[in-house]
Amino acid sequence: MNFDQMEHIVYAEKEMSITKAAEKLFISPSGMSQSITQLENELGIKIFNRSKQGVTPTFEGKMVISKAMTLLSTIKELNKEIYDIKNRSETHLKILTAPTFAYLLQETMIKFNDEQNDLSFELVEENPANIIQNFIKQDYNFALIPATYEELKKERFIEYEHLHKGHMCIAVGKKSPFYTYDSVSPSELKNAKIVMYKNSDYKALEKISKMSSNNVVLKTNRSSLLFELVKESKAISYLHEFTIRNRPMILSGDIKIIPLKEKTTFDVDFWLIHLQSKSLSPLAREFIEKLKKQFNNSN
Repeated sequence: MNFDQMEHIVYAEKEMSITKAAEKLFISPSGMSQSITQLENELGIKIFNRSKQGVTPTFEGKMVISKAMTLLSTIKELNKEIYDIKNRSETHLKILTAPTFAYLLQETMIKFNDEQNDLSFELVEENPANIIQNFIKQDYNFALIPATYEELKKERFIEYEHLHKGHMCIAVGKKSPFYTYDSVSPSELKNAKIVMYKNSDYKALEKISKMSSNNVVLKTNRSSLLFELVKESKAISYLHEFTIRNRPMILSGDIKIIPLKEKTTFDVDFWLIHLQSKSLSPLAREFIEKLKKQFNNSN
């Protein structure tokens, strides 16, 4: 049974006439009649009782027509989904990212959308430790992640592109004793109170900074609350040098970014990744080029 045969028997049953069904499908009545007869011969059953008054389905025919209707409906839905995916990929970007990229992505989205206002974005923030695993399982255009080259080269299903070599820093407000510092060592931060973004990779941060979980006074997914606490208290927050560099709170001096000492120890590589089986669309590549410019502007 092929697609045309399924369509022929469904229309014939609906119109109760091969001639009328053929008119609906813009084919000859003889062509439709031959198609239905061929299907009856293939299945070894009679699908319709034919008379001068028209056609009526047999008992077996009703079962075949019912299955054909279900299959045609499924095919129609599948075609619609494929059409939507193809068209949406030209106007929609789904991005998985570590929290540290949030502000940079926001700035890029605003500028990109000004140029192409029919675009839509879906941005999902995830703990960096889980990004690769979740990225492979779901349909993202690309992901942004801090990682080492050694970590990425172990992955079999992704392509990766180096975006930036960043540096671990702290953000402090004017009430912090570190506000006047040009750089600070982890040992000097031993007793500092810490606020942190909930989706941050705590284990990696703990390893890099030697921070203690006992010093964490707040974990939140609300970045506005996090930086408000930094601004109005002595608490610090760990971040990378580009994370909020161009934000008003930095430009006004309400919050200061201070690098950790021993630069080589606290350098972090940032990468763009995408699936080997799914090449970057022209839209995604154009957006990535804009993002790279934002990185350069934040340095």
